[in-house]
Amino acid sequence: MNFKSLFIGAFALLVGPLSFAQSSKMGQINDNEFALTDVSYEPGADAVVLAEFGETQFFGDVLETKYFVRLKILTEAGKEYGDIRIRFYSGDDRVEEISGIKAQITNVENGKPQVTKVEKDGIFLVDLANGMKEYRISFPNVQIGSIIEYQYKKSDKNQVFLDGWTFQNPIPTLYSEYQIKMIPQLQYKMMGQGYNFTTRAESTNSDGLYTWKLRNLYSSKEEPYMKNYRDYVDRIEFQLSQYQKYDPVRGVELVDYLDTWQKLGDGVIDYYKDKGYYRSNPIERELVEFDISGNTQREIAEKAYYYLRDNFQNEGEDWIYPEKTLNQLLNSKTGSPGELVLALMGILKSVGIECDPVLIGSKGYGRSELVPFPFLNQFDEILLLTKLDGELQFLDLSDPLAPFGYVDLDKHVKAGLLLKEEESSLVPITIRHNSNSIYFSQIELDSAKNLVMKNSIRNSIYRGLNTAHLMKRENNDPGFLKELLAGGNPNEEIKNIQIEDELASKNIFTINFERVLPNFGEAETLIFNPLQYSSFAENPFTQDFRIYPVDFEYSFNETYNANIQIPEGYEVDDYPLAENISIQGDYIRFSFQPSIMDNMLKITARLEVRNPLIPVQRYGDLKFFMESVAAKLSAPVVLKKVANP
Repeated sequence: MNFKSLFIGAFALLVGPLSFAQSSKMGQINDNEFALTDVSYEPGADAVVLAEFGETQFFGDVLETKYFVRLKILTEAGKEYGDIRIRFYSGDDRVEEISGIKAQITNVENGKPQVTKVEKDGIFLVDLANGMKEYRISFPNVQIGSIIEYQYKKSDKNQVFLDGWTFQNPIPTLYSEYQIKMIPQLQYKMMGQGYNFTTRAESTNSDGLYTWKLRNLYSSKEEPYMKNYRDYVDRIEFQLSQYQKYDPVRGVELVDYLDTWQKLGDGVIDYYKDKGYYRSNPIERELVEFDISGNTQREIAEKAYYYLRDNFQNEGEDWIYPEKTLNQLLNSKTGSPGELVLALMGILKSVGIECDPVLIGSKGYGRSELVPFPFLNQFDEILLLTKLDGELQFLDLSDPLAPFGYVDLDKHVKAGLLLKEEESSLVPITIRHNSNSIYFSQIELDSAKNLVMKNSIRNSIYRGLNTAHLMKRENNDPGFLKELLAGGNPNEEIKNIQIEDELASKNIFTINFERVLPNFGEAETLIFNPLQYSSFAENPFTQDFRIYPVDFEYSFNETYNANIQIPEGYEVDDYPLAENISIQGDYIRFSFQPSIMDNMLKITARLEVRNPLIPVQRYGDLKFFMESVAAKLSAPVVLKKVANP
């Protein structure tokens, strides 16, 4: 069955016309909208959506949605919103079409509104890649205080997955309303998400006309430690679950569409089979240029993994539907991450190793929780679940630097759809790891009165992989690492850098180096920071409010150890005091313990992220907590001269 569109046989649709509220009419701007100069709950916003409306209804086998948007420019930077882009998928069959575009801008001049309509030469169509197109509207004379309005209609032949409505925008939204008129011939599952949508949306249902309204929404944008914010945006969408069919004997009856995980999974498996990825016979020797034999299944799997990782070009969109067949991929030695994972499956299946693909909705794809019924549109990427010598192992080929067994962090989700013929089902995804960091510094004055800090930064697993990517940048840009370690301080010298890449064998990546402050020991007081390389020596959370949860991606520890040799003739004048803190819910902890013994100042600190996803309600606590952590980790040690050495 074609998953992109579904065409139902002709039937009469007696759907009455729908109408927007009064405020959705072009040019009907109220006094409050004219007077608005700032958004009270998000001060400093560059622009604001004053009101937006969406209205969807069915006409035969076409879905039609009318859009109306009114927004206001509030700052000089907000003028960029005077260029509007409306993207849609046309494809070869004009799956989606845009029509009826109207646009105008209103400026207040000498106390009176002046309306300028956008002429045809201000609206133009641009062809993009892969069947995508885009209408662009360029508004004239955009000023601070301009009110921009535009409306259009989108026709869509796809009646399986309905786009629905996204209530939030990159700028604050004062009012957003969406309505859809359902018909008895098509039955849909509704999926709503987002904190505001689930807790305070105003909703009504009258004779199949569903309406949702939301007010005073924050802008949707990336925040520190929340790159997958799209998973939390307030929105609603729909998937076809049943459709009416006429039977000569039984009359009109409802037929299930993708009614079980098994049926959905079998459809995807058939697609993969057509592409040749399900192999039961050995792959031709000329297509695989390595010895597939091994003493254990894990050894064989590792050989296949590194063969694909190191000899194939990883390029293209990570997606669940491969374009290339297995033979095409092996011949071209080029493929997307999803295609490479399926190629790995084909190789392993060809030698009798049990493995099956798992469809997932990756972080940032638009959903924070998996919908617990067959909804194909929620999946965008693939993992491979293998059984190696009796042990289950998830495999991924997203990152060309990742060792065997590493799974891209965007794929660390709660569950996925395991594809097995007639047995496809949801399975939990648990990927355990200890991705920690250890910082060690040995600090002393050398014979030339230079302050020498011998540092070692040891990062494990995913933190180690991040370091490996830094080293790749160093290879392309020599000197980058020295500059990074020096922190932009021209009075410091970074020397004796040694790299130990043991990710593949021990899951560890270590950087050893010396930081030298010349002629440091001539001063009456020596002031320096022994823990400056901590990730949190600066508080990343500085904004007054937060829209989304804080996502550290995984639980981890950072441990800091500094041994400071007190030079002869000096004494410790000041250093940070001991502290142990956490926040409500015990999501995160921090301890700081200094001690002095035998002319040695020892500092031991530990930051422990116990639960990586911290709800937005705890943001105030977290911000204060991290301010305390940053103060400790950036605090200097002060040594004072008491006599000539």
